[in-house]
Amino acid sequence: MIELEKKYGFPVFCDLTDNVYLGNSKKLIISDIWSFWDYVIKKKGFEQPFMCSLLEQAKHFYETAESSPMKSKPLLYYYSFLNLAKVMINIEKTYGSSKTYMHGIKEDNKNHFHTSDIIINSKKTSVVNVSTELLEVFDNETITTKRTINVKSYLSQCVGIHRAYSEIYKTPETLFKLGKILLYKRRGRVLGVKSEIQCLAKDVAPLTALGYNVVLEDDKYYWIEEITKPSSTVTRNDYYNLATILKNKGIWYYIGNSGYTYYISTNTQSRYKPEITIYNTMFYLGSITRYNPYLFDKMFSDKEQWMVSEFLTTQPKQFLYLATAKILGQSILKAYTSF
Repeated sequence: MIELEKKYGFPVFCDLTDNVYLGNSKKLIISDIWSFWDYVIKKKGFEQPFMCSLLEQAKHFYETAESSPMKSKPLLYYYSFLNLAKVMINIEKTYGSSKTYMHGIKEDNKNHFHTSDIIINSKKTSVVNVSTELLEVFDNETITTKRTINVKSYLSQCVGIHRAYSEIYKTPETLFKLGKILLYKRRGRVLGVKSEIQCLAKDVAPLTALGYNVVLEDDKYYWIEEITKPSSTVTRNDYYNLATILKNKGIWYYIGNSGYTYYISTNTQSRYKPEITIYNTMFYLGSITRYNPYLFDKMFSDKEQWMVSEFLTTQPKQFLYLATAKILGQSILKAYTSF
């Protein structure tokens, strides 16, 4: 067995082609996300005045949100995300400034957070429903009929606040941390991954039921997935095919000071990835502060307000870096920062 270097955004950002070519397909370390996006837009060369204007608005709203009171943050962060989302969609789909862009999502607050829903509209040809199109460019999932999602359930898979969520709602943790992901090839044109799962024996059956191949070795549990390549050479196609298996079975992630941490989940519902979960949740919170600001304290219990505060403090930066990595198909790290 030969260990291979992880590249092309493997395992969670891997794609068949580059939307914008940015070097050797390994990780990128950047110190200013906004200047970096300005560079990406100029290198893409598509409708630069339109794209740069969107980026300028995204940066302004984001920086304003950072220094705003907690109850003002959601709407400002959402407007930042909305403008950046339009940039991201156009990096891949090049719709341009002539298209009409709609939120593509609405909220039904039902007076309490735990009963509230978000409704995501289907994909349209006449307009660009941003939330819907963003899910498509992130995870190749097309929404063909209106989709209703309970917001409380949605947040159960948000890695950055998972422990706070479990504490507040007295539910068991369903995300299990992975150890180092070993990418390897072996004889017989086999390409595979192996990673230790930090789980207990009782967690194996639920994981197996969801399709994870869990193997017990030396009293430790490992997640192992393999494919057979068409040739002895390891190609970008092979990276992508193996990564697709991992993503389809379900792998979650969080970026911190030491890089990416990965998880698998026994939660059978709301198995959406971090970027779209953060984006749509921010829309929901922003809608309350925009249309019903007087309901903010009423809708959330004291404990839920703590969770929302954690979300607004930690998840905006996660969205910026994870969404950037997803669109560009490369691991993105921030230099000299604390997450």
